[in-house]
Amino acid sequence: MTPANTTGADGTTLYYGDLDAPHVLQVFLELRDRASHRVAVSLLDTMRQGADNGRFVVKFHFAATLDDTVGGDGSRQALSALGAASDAGQRQFIEYLAALFANQPFPPGDDHFADPEVLLDLASTVTGLRSADFDRKVTDRTYLTWAGQAVGEFDSFGVVGTPVVWYDETVVPVVKTEGGPALTPQEFLARIGK
Repeated sequence: MTPANTTGADGTTLYYGDLDAPHVLQVFLELRDRASHRVAVSLLDTMRQGADNGRFVVKFHFAATLDDTVGGDGSRQALSALGAASDAGQRQFIEYLAALFANQPFPPGDDHFADPEVLLDLASTVTGLRSADFDRKVTDRTYLTWAGQAVGEFDSFGVVGTPVVWYDETVVPVVKTEGGPALTPQEFLARIGK
């Protein structure tokens, strides 16, 4: 099964916005990664606004390196829940993505996202997301196989680590220094010429 609002050969890329937009912003993240957290907290709303204004479509690609290195499957479980959110609508998806990053388990070895009840509690903060259908998909892990396929596709882009952002085919550095803070929205928009 493949969630709504996906694209790519195997439907492994979640997107936000209009696929016919003039530019493509490709965003590579990991749901348990602290650097991805900093970028999402700083820039996700700016990315959403750009897509809402028709400047670009945002295509999201997700890694699960921490699942593989520190253990657990929280990145995959949270991605599976994001797939269920995408079925509810693009707004619900992007708001749920923001909620997951805002409430990211810390330290990264914490695997709270592997607990469906945690994922459902966070979904309660998103207007219009919780429903019998959404809850069933989260608790039944409906999109867990798809999440594994999406994570498997990550390496095909040649991206090492997260976060990474491409504007069309150009890499846009989104952290100021390795391990440092994310760009501000103004700095980010300046880098993509908007």
